[in-house]
Amino acid sequence: MANTVIWRPKQFSVLTDAQKQAKLQKDAEYQIAHLNLTTDYKQGKIDKKEFDIQHSKQWNDYMEWAKAEGLYQQVAPGQQLAEAEAALNAQITEVNRIRQELGLKPIRVI
Repeated sequence: MANTVIWRPKQFSVLTDAQKQAKLQKDAEYQIAHLNLTTDYKQGKIDKKEFDIQHSKQWNDYMEWAKAEGLYQQVAPGQQLAEAEAALNAQITEVNRIRQELGLKPIRVI
């Protein structure tokens, strides 16, 4: 996992009005296409293998479009680590607050 860059969707609230409108339109199109594909599978028009292939293509096409439209952001390993450590510290703080209320010793992470 070293040097793995992940893509994360941006919060809807930070998107421009044009991005929001495009996303809502594309999401609706994707949902309809997926429902049609699911119906074809349930009706036996396609088998499981073909369903999986088409579903993967639909999702990959959507993701490539979303990335190109700026709806996703790259998160580098250093940022992932910083966020994970911040979340861990927040959890430890909350756990120690509860432990203090119960008269227990705080947890220390080295």
